[in-house]
Amino acid sequence: MGGRSNVDNSSSNPIHSFSHASGVGNSVGGGGGGLNSVLVSKLGLLTHPLTPMYTNIVSALLTIVYVKTILEIAAYVRSKQTTSSVVSGSGGVEWSRKFVHFAACSYVLFWPLFDASHWGWRLNVTVPVVMSLRLLYKGAILNDPEDEDVRTMSRTSSPSELLYGPLQMTLIMCYVGLTKFMTPAGILIMASLVGDGVAAIVGMQYGRHIYKVPLGSEKSIEGTIGCAIGTIGGMWFYSYMCGIELMDSALGGGGGWKAYLAYGCLSAAVEATALRNWDNLLLAMTMELAFINNDVES
Repeated sequence: MGGRSNVDNSSSNPIHSFSHASGVGNSVGGGGGGLNSVLVSKLGLLTHPLTPMYTNIVSALLTIVYVKTILEIAAYVRSKQTTSSVVSGSGGVEWSRKFVHFAACSYVLFWPLFDASHWGWRLNVTVPVVMSLRLLYKGAILNDPEDEDVRTMSRTSSPSELLYGPLQMTLIMCYVGLTKFMTPAGILIMASLVGDGVAAIVGMQYGRHIYKVPLGSEKSIEGTIGCAIGTIGGMWFYSYMCGIELMDSALGGGGGWKAYLAYGCLSAAVEATALRNWDNLLLAMTMELAFINNDVES
């Protein structure tokens, strides 16, 4: 299958052992895939397949509906939270924030619906682009602490917080959606952000062994371990759902789990030492560089 993968299947490096798997969902480099394959082959909802352009438009609309639904659910959850353990020590609500965080990472699950034989696959970044502009407006111009997005996606109801973690997330989604669409590197970057979200939840609920690095925020050993596990889980789930699999043949059959472990540990190390409010961006940059370096070495 022709594609956009930058993977060398002959690689013997455990940190670079991804390859594309053929299947209905992965339409990169060929026509007739994406939403058409899903609806026609699996659901039988279309008697006449959509053109590639309409396929990509419908797929983009589905991502919009998905994100809108997520934001409404997060707002509802936020409205039901008052005090108790769900409120972070800084006064903000973590559960609604991380719910949006995980849901944003999972937008990659819509990638296989797009038909990459047409330029319209770039519409997969429609939501991230709109959200980036929305966050810029609400964080830098509107400046309303009572705004629903501010209350849902910030720790302390400070509009300026939208310009850090949330905006970094949407900009990363734009970058990944345009340059790493349906590639192992894209899956890896988004999986590392899942690990970052898991670290916050685990640290909040179970963190007992606290540490802090210079210029960073307080972390817990439990949260750091959660980051590694979350990254590994995200890698497996996203690669499976998008049809991008780890090669079991690398390094004598051990490349798959070694790649998972290596990237999981790298993600945890970056999350543990990242500058305060810049962990999303630093994670994405580190994973990108790690993947590029191992691609060159292989």
